[in-house]
Amino acid sequence: MKKLIFSLLFALPVMAQDGFKNDNGNLVWQYTYPSVTNMQAMIDSKPDLQVTAFINDTYTGLVNKVKNTCTEGSPVMRNDCSFDFEIRSENGNYIAVISNIKIIEVMGPMRARTIESRCEKYFVDAALKLKKDVRTQKDMKCLDSFLTSVFSDAITTTVTLSAN
Repeated sequence: MKKLIFSLLFALPVMAQDGFKNDNGNLVWQYTYPSVTNMQAMIDSKPDLQVTAFINDTYTGLVNKVKNTCTEGSPVMRNDCSFDFEIRSENGNYIAVISNIKIIEVMGPMRARTIESRCEKYFVDAALKLKKDVRTQKDMKCLDSFLTSVFSDAITTTVTLSAN
């Protein structure tokens, strides 16, 4: 029982940090992946992830234009998006941190006008707090599920057991 309580005390703070947070008016998304994650294999399998540096077990890079596959949010969430990322190893887990998230809206006749808007426009209010209205919460859930999938498809290491 002591071990369970002890492990929960240390595991909960790590899990509680996942999702969106407001860092002085800048929207940041973070997710912790388990230690069985093979980040190099995941990065290699995702051509949209452009790694710009790998220093001290930390990958940094960007995604210029990726299709948001979420269908649950408002029409704005169905647009392409771009963002910066950092993936680092910490306490045996991998942590993906996404910042500078932008929604790329294509508008007008013949879709000739492109506007890149920071996500803060949609998710952060004038007081620099995360918005709490129903639409924003639904859109944040949609984007959270999309970002989680960007870094979780095909990232777990498969272990094959053989009987002797």
